[in-house]
Amino acid sequence: MKKYASLMAIVLSMMVIAGCTSHLSRSTPLNLSGDYYNYIQPSFDQYLEETENWLRQNRQFITSNHDKELTMNMPFELTPEQPTNKAVLFVHGLGDSPYSFSDLANTMAKQGFYVQTLLLPGHGSKPQDLMLPSYQDWQTMVDHYANQLKQEYDEVWLGGFSTGANLVTIHAIDQGDIDGLLLFSPGFQTQTPYLEKLTPLVAAFWDGYQTEENNLARYNSAPLNGAIAYSDSATVLRNKLKQHTLTIPTLIAISEADSIIDPDVVKNLFETRFENTSNQLIWYGEQQQPNRRLVQKSMHLDQYKISTGSHMSPIFAPSNPYYGDKAEKIMCENSFSRDDTDRCNQGEPVWFSAWGYTESGKIHARLTWNPYYNELENNISRLIQSSASKEG
Repeated sequence: MKKYASLMAIVLSMMVIAGCTSHLSRSTPLNLSGDYYNYIQPSFDQYLEETENWLRQNRQFITSNHDKELTMNMPFELTPEQPTNKAVLFVHGLGDSPYSFSDLANTMAKQGFYVQTLLLPGHGSKPQDLMLPSYQDWQTMVDHYANQLKQEYDEVWLGGFSTGANLVTIHAIDQGDIDGLLLFSPGFQTQTPYLEKLTPLVAAFWDGYQTEENNLARYNSAPLNGAIAYSDSATVLRNKLKQHTLTIPTLIAISEADSIIDPDVVKNLFETRFENTSNQLIWYGEQQQPNRRLVQKSMHLDQYKISTGSHMSPIFAPSNPYYGDKAEKIMCENSFSRDDTDRCNQGEPVWFSAWGYTESGKIHARLTWNPYYNELENNISRLIQSSASKEG
């Protein structure tokens, strides 16, 4: 089925080349257009207010509990118990929401950080809104709020998941004055880079994949314009990493079985372009990692019915009420098998893995939590303390 989908993408792109119009880029920044709201505000409080107003009026709610849906999709801030001079900005991935950092935000607040999370333009309301933004809209937003934090705090870290990891890393390279990076399943390159190059061509006449929306914290549908904006972010980042290295402390966490991002490309870039001696890459998988900066954690965990890690699993704690080990949300749509999906939805026992993983005699749902989350917290803490001790 994957080969069929790839073939169809190539055929579609050839049709575009044969005579369809090219994808048109927006000439006006999205925040200044009449299609959206102005998410570039002079303060984070004003940004939160404007975003809530926009979501209340424009979100296509999928349950009767509108307040819960708004809370899960709203950007938010957390303030630590004691006054602090440290802050971190978190940026989510394509199709996701600030809920991606519902656990990591608490982790950082406990470690003494003031925390902000962003809602990237096109997200949180309805999938069709992802037809509006460009990569530059996303980057402009990240740059704006990161620079605001730098004016208010002595120490500023940036964190990102998937596409968000690209955006914050680009900011660190371009604008500097960042004290460290926390990158989770960073979207440096997809598993199918050749299809990534064809996406803008296909977008000339196909808007993308549409399906039922049943996840409160992310889109199920995948408008192609969002994929183009992601692809642009990855291309920009790879080009910058060819010319620059990063010397600030960086932690990367990635699953070996990631079905979206190529983990080997991430590992190679980590080893060659991220130079701080305190850096650490956490590799959730079976491949042994001889480098002392690379920590390997097996994801063959029969006691939890886990077969592999997934793209999203590093960022959620077992205790997460929506995605954790006693999850409210079980992502049964984990392969092209309609039978497995139906049996999962009917409540049959399941195992957990990345998308597309199969094993005889087992039904697999998506793994949505990290069995090593407490260790991840400790790894983050050690990196921050190591950075502080070197500066001291």
